[in-house]
Amino acid sequence: MRHRPPPRSAKAVARPEGTTPDGRVITRKGPVIFVSRGVHREEKIVPCSARGPGKGAVVGDYVYLTGDVITHVAPRRTELIRVDALGDRPQIIAANVDVMFIVCAVEPPLREGLIDRYLVAAHASGIDAEIVFNKIDLFLDDDPEDAADFKERLAVYPPLGVPVHWCCAVEGRGLDTVRTAIDGRIGIFVGHSGTGKTSLLNALIPGAGYRVQELSEQSGRGRHTTTHTELYALPTGGEIIDSPGIRGFGLWAIAADKVKDHFVEFAAFATKCRFGDCAHDQEPNCAVKAAVEREKISPLRYEAYLRIRESIDDPGP
Repeated sequence: MRHRPPPRSAKAVARPEGTTPDGRVITRKGPVIFVSRGVHREEKIVPCSARGPGKGAVVGDYVYLTGDVITHVAPRRTELIRVDALGDRPQIIAANVDVMFIVCAVEPPLREGLIDRYLVAAHASGIDAEIVFNKIDLFLDDDPEDAADFKERLAVYPPLGVPVHWCCAVEGRGLDTVRTAIDGRIGIFVGHSGTGKTSLLNALIPGAGYRVQELSEQSGRGRHTTTHTELYALPTGGEIIDSPGIRGFGLWAIAADKVKDHFVEFAAFATKCRFGDCAHDQEPNCAVKAAVEREKISPLRYEAYLRIRESIDDPGP
């Protein structure tokens, strides 16, 4: 299922309508922001600084330059946002993303709860979502039952419009479907630390590691392949943003009573609930809970919904 939200305006003040941006933010390392000069010319990447409204630029932003200084940010189509490390402010991970690829693996252990949080954030932002299960070499040949267990656990997602790709970045298996899914779109790899997002990137884009090192040297901050968000163009078409691995994903600006709107499988049943504002929790005659009991809705997904609701103490502004 692909969807797009109404156009958003970035917090930065954009130049007058009709003015073409000078480039796009590829990555930022400390105070240095690397910009691709010319919207689709990644080979001309230059280090820039920012002032005024331009200081809000993030990876994926189209920006306006005066010399090598970012002065304005063009309005964003989408924003992928999480709660920052302190837990009280928004952190915009990337802008203008079309599709989120949630990368998981046998190790570290699969966490469906993290997947469900990502899906809520993607749906709220108008971003498509797909799952990439990496490192299939760890089970397919040695333990068919183990493979079947993982496939059963992830089988709930394709009916929701969330495809699952099974691959091994090291061996190159299963990457063609990932390439096809990225083609013509701007994607982002997200997920738990250690799932192999950077290995996937290197398998899809030979030489990506060399560019990471080159830009790190220009910024004077050393090589940190897993601590910076960075955008790359695939030689086969489309673009992908590699983001650092995380341990948790805090939702921003989604109130507890709105979480239900982002569990798409609830929609077909929610209209039959006794109360129009049913939270699908303790209310009587709840059609969603009845669907869970009949297993028309996954009980595990329903439990994830309750956990996410309960975890939101402050929905943000």
